[in-house]
Amino acid sequence: MKRAIQGRGTKHTARWRVPRLLFLLLCPLSLALAVGCAQQQIRSQAAEETDHDRYGVKTIGDVTSVANADATPLFGVGLVVGLDGTGSEAPPGDARKQLENAMQKDHIEHIRDILASKNNSIVYVTARLEPGVHNRDALTVQVMVPPECKTSSLRGGYLKLCSLYNYDSTRNLSPNANVSDRVLKGHALAVAEGPVQVGFNDSDGESKLRQGVIWDGGRAKRDNPFMLVMNSDQQYARLVSAIADRINETFQGPYRASGSEIARTQQTTSFLVLNVPPQYKYNLPRFLRVVRMIPLRETEKLRDLQENTSRTAGTSVAADTRMTYRKKLERELMDPGRTITAALRLEALGNDSIPVLKHGLESDHMLVRFSSAEALAYLDSSACGEELALLVDQQPALRAFSLTALASLNEAVSKVELRKLFGSKSAEARYGAFRALRALDDRDDDDVRGELLNNSFWLHRVAPSTAPLVHVSTTRRAEIVVFGKEPKLAPPFSLLSGEFTVNAGRDDTRCSLFAMHRGADRRQCSLTVEDIVRNLAEMGASYSEVVDILRQADQCQGMTCALAQDALPQATDVFDLVKEGQRDSKSAGAEEIRKAKADFGATPTLFEKTANRRSRTTLERDEEALLRESKRDDGKSARNTKLTLSAGE
Repeated sequence: MKRAIQGRGTKHTARWRVPRLLFLLLCPLSLALAVGCAQQQIRSQAAEETDHDRYGVKTIGDVTSVANADATPLFGVGLVVGLDGTGSEAPPGDARKQLENAMQKDHIEHIRDILASKNNSIVYVTARLEPGVHNRDALTVQVMVPPECKTSSLRGGYLKLCSLYNYDSTRNLSPNANVSDRVLKGHALAVAEGPVQVGFNDSDGESKLRQGVIWDGGRAKRDNPFMLVMNSDQQYARLVSAIADRINETFQGPYRASGSEIARTQQTTSFLVLNVPPQYKYNLPRFLRVVRMIPLRETEKLRDLQENTSRTAGTSVAADTRMTYRKKLERELMDPGRTITAALRLEALGNDSIPVLKHGLESDHMLVRFSSAEALAYLDSSACGEELALLVDQQPALRAFSLTALASLNEAVSKVELRKLFGSKSAEARYGAFRALRALDDRDDDDVRGELLNNSFWLHRVAPSTAPLVHVSTTRRAEIVVFGKEPKLAPPFSLLSGEFTVNAGRDDTRCSLFAMHRGADRRQCSLTVEDIVRNLAEMGASYSEVVDILRQADQCQGMTCALAQDALPQATDVFDLVKEGQRDSKSAGAEEIRKAKADFGATPTLFEKTANRRSRTTLERDEEALLRESKRDDGKSARNTKLTLSAGE
């Protein structure tokens, strides 16, 4: 979530300093270092009609702006160990001094010998502390070999525990133009450790092996909450306190433990701290929009129009404005052209809106049922479970939102419906349901717990009675998920990745595995994907090598089922969602939904991808999967020669 949202209905906006990217020379040669500042910029979104303008209800969004909505770049220097002779001695310079100082503080002996070993390598370590992160939350970590270091590959390496710091510049911290622009080291905001995965970046050649990633390899050392900044003409202690009370009452009710508040006031009238409730952890854009829609006062009646407005507009307008806020939203909820924002506003009123939203589940229109069900999930009502699961399977455009809503609802119905989706025809729905179930942290479930192989990646065996499918992830987590009735490799094949080969002849019922290292390790196993993956891991294969072998098998139609990769549901443009509503409603609802696009149209946090990967729409994914399946069926009967693929072909 990179967006900061300007308060609506005011001409005055708080202005914060823009974070800049700086470069620090840690070594004689250059070291690129991304630097963020502690104060984040407030960006404004397009002007929109406020709740106060439309309903006569003043909301939190009318008097505040959201800040600290940019990620904080973190940097550290670490040591990767366990390399098979592909490392090199750490070159002299500031980076080495920083690493030596850290090792001395940890009372490590023989530091010079360790840094000279070809089985180790100094690395730069980076991560991003995203807004809304809580203490001990997992972070994705990137590692890279310094340009002047002679390490050829990080494959098979393990990053030892190191600290990651934020940095700022003297020019940012001081407006004095005469101050030299130097980079200053900040606080240790995270730590990083774990097995390095290589081969999953966009680099080519040797540089591809000199960079790596550790999914969930970092741990935040502090909360990184959002902030609600009061507009310059609204900075009053009573108002700040009232806003905090309204937020806490909406999300937690009148009874809450001291210290557990979602919104906390500070000793200032300029802002308050905003933590993320558990149910919104996987959908930060929605949380921020709901916060902005909370009324400042608990009012059931709208204020009458001014007397002259009533006389001008007629009695029908005056009568309409006397309608209770909730009643008006109930009417708009049933209008497909207005249902999305009506549901959000009802959600912002808290649990009292549940009966109204349940009524929306009875609508004949899909979009109304979806909007109602999604809001019910975040209000912790189990009434929405079946409807959301149905939409996941039948409406690809709503899949990311529906799955995230199910993941936010920690009720038995969510777990039941998500497991049913393991049998869907869509690979994206199946893996999306798996990720949503894992997000519920159901640790007693074998599907979620899985098996850690080679201390490097996870293997999950899921829904053995369903159709076979193999899914590999190259973003967010190193995991292979095997769905269905024992997916297998189909002979003949000869597959090669790194120092590992997997072979089987036409009539073979088992396959042969061979590893060049470790004294030429040889073994045989069954043709099942699960067995092959487990044996490769035992022989020392890295995650990237295992994934490469599975990709080759899929490319040469050597698998009995499809191989899916990063089948993460993505948000569909709000304009596509509105089309259905426009067919049944000719009201001005399309414009209302268009104004909500910036927040509603964002992919939920649960299914976000890394920044350097292009997101494809859900519809593109489903079409591609169907095409691949048809090609697979056509090719099975035509395979009459031995198929051979080597790495990189």
